[in-house]
Amino acid sequence: MSLALPKQILRSIGAIRLLDNLRYRYMKYKNRLQNKRFKLEHPEIAIPPDYLLYESHNVNYSYYLTKGRQKAEELIKMFQKYTNLNDKNILDWGCGPSRVVRHFPELLPKSHIFGTDYNTDSISWNRKYIDGVRFFENEINPPTHFKDQFFDAIYGLSIFTHLSEENHHNWINELYRISKVGAVLILTTHGENYKVKLTKSDQKKYESDVLVVKGNTLEGHRTYAAYQPPQFMRQLFADKFEVLEHIPGPMDVGYFDQDKWIIKRI
Repeated sequence: MSLALPKQILRSIGAIRLLDNLRYRYMKYKNRLQNKRFKLEHPEIAIPPDYLLYESHNVNYSYYLTKGRQKAEELIKMFQKYTNLNDKNILDWGCGPSRVVRHFPELLPKSHIFGTDYNTDSISWNRKYIDGVRFFENEINPPTHFKDQFFDAIYGLSIFTHLSEENHHNWINELYRISKVGAVLILTTHGENYKVKLTKSDQKKYESDVLVVKGNTLEGHRTYAAYQPPQFMRQLFADKFEVLEHIPGPMDVGYFDQDKWIIKRI
């Protein structure tokens, strides 16, 4: 039986965060020895508190560092296909505890790197431990603190995946406002390969190009989930951004991978 229905029941009674907290405790326990060894071997590396790690990705210190570096390198390669990143303003929208953005100052030493997030604990930790990045707080709703047409490049990894439909529209307008004409953005969404996580009725909505939002929990939190049909995203981008590439998440790799959208501000 699919896990979608039991989760739907827990969500309907407002208990989905309790299930998620149990999962966090399990993952923390599962990784405890490996994490302890990592800290002993790398005392100089700042690692965020465990729950900040979990809320943004995974409670595994080595994974946080190595996979974060790989993702930063992957993003730079994707950007450089369409734009020059030297001496440019670059934003990690929804930076969390700097899994990815902490690597950008070293990889792009001539650029100006920024991070913003609604999680004040993440931003406080980042400001204390991460050098070379200017961090800002935002609310779950826009606006940000940035000037109009300020950024040459913006990426947001699994941010739309935790927003309401209203905030899909609010935030695409804000990203448009703060990006320069010609700026390149990389955003990720829950695409076709995530349909198996939905109930049959929600799958039908998705197949009708309707955004599916699983809420009844705190918007922005990992338990608040939105599933984006490609046509919904194309309509969201219309008149503001040109779609340069849509890269669907692979279907048969043994794990869930999000769709990638590379878009250009018009």
